[in-house]
Amino acid sequence: MSRKLSRRTDLTASAEVTAPAPKAFGLSDDFPSVLELDIDRIDRHTHQPRAQQDDASLEELRQSIERHGLMYPILVTSRGNSGYALVGGGRRLRAFELLGRTTIFARVLSGDPDELALVDNLQRKSLNAVETARSLDGLRNKHGYTQDKLAEVVGKTPAAISRALGILTLPQDVLDEYMTLADRVPQTTLEEVAAAPSEEGQRKLWGLAKKGATAKAITEQRQEMKRKEPESLVLRKRAAGAAVRGLIQGVAKLEENREGIGAAERAALEAVRAKLTALLVD
Repeated sequence: MSRKLSRRTDLTASAEVTAPAPKAFGLSDDFPSVLELDIDRIDRHTHQPRAQQDDASLEELRQSIERHGLMYPILVTSRGNSGYALVGGGRRLRAFELLGRTTIFARVLSGDPDELALVDNLQRKSLNAVETARSLDGLRNKHGYTQDKLAEVVGKTPAAISRALGILTLPQDVLDEYMTLADRVPQTTLEEVAAAPSEEGQRKLWGLAKKGATAKAITEQRQEMKRKEPESLVLRKRAAGAAVRGLIQGVAKLEENREGIGAAERAALEAVRAKLTALLVD
């Protein structure tokens, strides 16, 4: 059974994006609203997790769209009379601009734009490992999500979220260098590098990853590093990790109940902040 898209150019500020789809072709009530929007009414700068653009692949996309047309609409959320915010499809939108087009088909979504943008990119695997980790961390901080809640939101396991976020423990210069080598170092390999027991170990494993070492080889080297650690240090690291995870969950609960924070709680939190500052300095 065929399904008809709602095709109309959005020339006014009063587009009825929530109007129900016509039933003539048996469309369900939840069939997505797909409109032809004016490109100049789409804000594309707010909710885009991708940090880098590849000029060569963008030109390939432009040629493909010129020859075959747009295969998949971009994703936007409505801002009412002020237009639309781009959620997914920044490269497609840019390719349309390079082609001199003034309108583009877009699927109008509802929900948190940052969540939608991240989930769209994760489903298409179009973010590199560092972009994914930073986007997950930004979403977690924005909403105060626990790791389990974040996993539920983006459709991943808590273990996968933990491995991805672990990438952010790498030294900044390693993260910067990875961004230039993202197409050569898989996410699983970088996650194994980040799981090294020390910064020195991370740097050593990163050196191997840059030379083409597989995730399996990195894992073997990392496990060898751990075997050489004193048992007492291993136990302390496990305890520290558990304490940090508990602290994150506690902060999330505080954010949910911030109205109940009184003078005594504020004083206690100030004392905790001083101790955390001292720990980070050490």
